[in-house]
This record gives sequence, C-alpha cells and structure tokens, in this order.
Amino acid sequence: MREIAVVGGGGGAVCLLEALSQRSGPPAAVTVFEPSDRLWRGRPYQRDADCVLVNLPSRAMSVRAGDPGHFDRWLAGARRRETGAAGEADPVAGGTGRADPFDAAAFPARAIFGDYLESVAHDSVARLRARGWTVRVVPERVVHAAPCGGGATLTTERGGSHRADRVVLCLGAGAPYDRFRLHGPEPGFVPDPYPVAHTLAGIAPRDTVAVLGTGLTAVDVALALRANRHQGPVCLLSRQGVLPAVRQRPVAHVFQHFTPGHFHELSRRGEVGFTEVVRVLRDELASAGQDPAELDTEFASLHEDPARRLRRQLDLFDAQGLGLRILQHTLPVAVDVWPLMPHRDRAALLQHHYRAIHSLCCPMPPSTAAHLSAMSEAGQLRIVRGLHSVSRTGRGFSAVTGSGRIHADTVVNATSVAAHRVPTAAAPLVQSLITASAASVHPHGGLRVRRETSQLVVDGTPQECFYALGDLTFGSLFITAAIPVIVKLAQEISREVAGP
Repeated sequence: MREIAVVGGGGGAVCLLEALSQRSGPPAAVTVFEPSDRLWRGRPYQRDADCVLVNLPSRAMSVRAGDPGHFDRWLAGARRRETGAAGEADPVAGGTGRADPFDAAAFPARAIFGDYLESVAHDSVARLRARGWTVRVVPERVVHAAPCGGGATLTTERGGSHRADRVVLCLGAGAPYDRFRLHGPEPGFVPDPYPVAHTLAGIAPRDTVAVLGTGLTAVDVALALRANRHQGPVCLLSRQGVLPAVRQRPVAHVFQHFTPGHFHELSRRGEVGFTEVVRVLRDELASAGQDPAELDTEFASLHEDPARRLRRQLDLFDAQGLGLRILQHTLPVAVDVWPLMPHRDRAALLQHHYRAIHSLCCPMPPSTAAHLSAMSEAGQLRIVRGLHSVSRTGRGFSAVTGSGRIHADTVVNATSVAAHRVPTAAAPLVQSLITASAASVHPHGGLRVRRETSQLVVDGTPQECFYALGDLTFGSLFITAAIPVIVKLAQEISREVAGP
C-alpha cells in the first residue's frame, strides 16, 4: 500500500480525506498526525461561544466538491435531531418572536461547522476503510521530516519514526502575532482570543478593552464581549482601521470571463498583469449588466469613517448591484490567477491593496455587522486607525494611535499571524524541511508550492512527495484559508497522492 501522511488534523485534513474517499483506485494507508484535542476541527472551528459565526453562507461551506448542498443537508438533519421536528428550522431568531431580517441562520456558529467537520471525517474514514484503506490517527506532533528513498521519514516529538510515500502538510494558521511583545507573566493581555468563551470570561464587566486588529478575529472578540454583557468601552485598534465589509444577500453567479481557462489563455500571449486582471473583472461585470462604479466606490471609500462605512454597507444588504458579490465569487479563481501574475504586480498588490481586497472579498455576516453597529451607536464601540504602539503601564496598557493615547485595562490580541505564516509549534518541522532542501521560503511568506499540484518547490523543482495545503502556501497562492479554496486544492492533491 502507498503510505500517505497527513500532518495536521484540522479542516484541511477533513477536506483531503473527503476528497480521497470520493476517488476510485487502489487502497492506500493514511496516517493523520494531530497532537491537540481539536481533531478534525482545528483552531478555527473548535467548540466556542454561539456568537462566533462562520463568515460564508452555509451553502458555500460544503466540504464535498461538486455538492454545494452537502453542509445544508447535514445542518437540516442536525436541527431536526436537536428539536425532534421534521420541518424546517424555525426562521425566527433568538426566540424573540421577530423574524431576522438578515437570515442569521444562514451563518451558523463556527462550532456547529466543527461538528459538521467531525461528522464528515468519520464518514470519510468509514468509506475508505470499507474500500480496504487503512486509516489511523497518531496523537503526536511531527517535529522533523526529510526525504528518504523516494519517500520521507517523519519523526514525532516522542521519538517515533514513520515512513511515508507522500506527505501533506495541513498545519493550519498560527495564533495572532504579538507585535508589541506584551505577552508575559503580568495579567491583562490575551495573546490568542480563541476560544472566546474561555479567554474573555475573566474580563471585568466595566474594563476598557483594547482589541488589537480590526479584522474578522477582532469582530469575533467584540461580539463575544457583547454576548457576555460587557459594559465597558471596547476599542478596535489597527494601523488602517478597516473593518471587513458587510456580506450582502447571497446570489448565484456563473462566470463568463473571470475563469481559470480564460486567464491561462491570456498567459499564453504574455504576462497577466494586475491591470489585465482588473480588465477581465470589468468585462465580467459588464456581461452581468453591472456598473463597475460600485466596486470603484467601495475601494475609494475604504478609509471613510469606519462606523459610517459599516452602517452604509449594512444598508446595502438587499442592494440591486451585484458588483461586490461577483468580486467575492472570484476567490477560488484567484488561486489560479495569482501565479500567472508577474512578481512585481503581486508584490505591489500585497503592499498596497491586500487590506482592501481582503476586506471586500472576506466580509462579515450582516447580523454580525448589525450588532457591531448597535454597539457603535450606543457609544460602547470605537474603531480607531493609526495604531502606532502599545505598552504596559503601572495600571494597565497605553496605546498610541492617530487619535491620541488610549488607556486600556485589558488588551486582546486579534492581529494577523506572523508574516512568515509558520505556526510556532510547526517551526521545527518546517525548518527541518528547509534544511533537508525539501522546502523553500516564499518571499511573501509561507513555503513555495507548485500551483497545479500543491507540491513543495525548491529551486524551481517540485518535490516528489511533499505537499502543502492552507495558510502555509500563502505567497505562492493568495487567499488560502477560505473553505471553497481548501476544497478545490484538496481535490487536486487527492489526485496526486492517491494516483499511480
């Protein structure tokens, strides 16, 4: 049997197992290495407060390729089992008797999606075993890997040695980067907010809380404080002060121009520059009868007052224009477009436009935005740009921002991961691969991979038995953590590792 090692047992591993279970071919052996107690769920989908929601509609969260209704069917069955009813889920939100105008049920709690991942993993393993596959889980961390005789040898933290013919790194994203070096023995600093049900429980009700970051993690923290009935001020602080956009009512869209095939055809005529990508997007909008001015307005308005932008976008939930929604549909295609762009354009995009694209392409649920807006209008929530520094004082913390100095009793770190994209616990493993010339660092972060196969690349040569999936591929790829992207890449990797 071919031996396949999967390093990391979170959502990426589940997508890979599901893809393998749907393929035909000879049986193989799969060993999943996962040292934590979050097997199949990973860090993003661990058990947590109900207010922490997925950021894509449930219809876009299926982990079964070609079956977009898979998660919705599982969700309907789970709700029937929970309520004992045979009908549809109750459309009334929160037991208030008022219909939710934003259909919050379409964005279930992230912990529920974790339940779904566990269920899919168990079903996938059962299907593989029924076809003669061997599947086992080793609850240990892999700390070293190196090529060996056409395959690889993996070493775990307890000294165990394992041979594999193919190795897939599904390491997930790391914890937020402690940019201001606030972590230490003194209380008051929360280095990683997840799970919010645990990390935020000890914050005094009237504390002033500074949340470092204004992205989706920071939004989760603000909502968790609200759910905990926190009464003190909450300040979201970052350099640019840009919140995620607000997701509008979902619509289906079939691309006519913005397709992998079209971009590959363009690449045969020369480089596919950023200007060319924008032109193709405009052609796509025109073919759908949409005015590009909608997107132009959103990019130009990125730095308007954050609370005003939040309210304005919330009012656009049912807007007729489809520009933003079409842009958000481009994420799986962006995986193919990114490697075709010249290095100079990719570097410029990351430097000047990444925050804007990430905000508009990875928006928050509208019900989440409504809660944030209510906190802002009540005077409890502030979104502050121009964050320069944060330091400890004798009675808490002091943050220097473009609006002056802000005192905080508690600081919650909700920033992005470190630029190198390697989780701290995985650093020895990644370094061992680099030392063994089986991996190389991408200048934009993460490891170099070949787009078509997700194989690690060294000096332009794909490594025969090493693959990567998820945040570790950032730089070689673009948006790397969205479920539709992970599902697409897992399908491709499954063909490689299980093929002849």
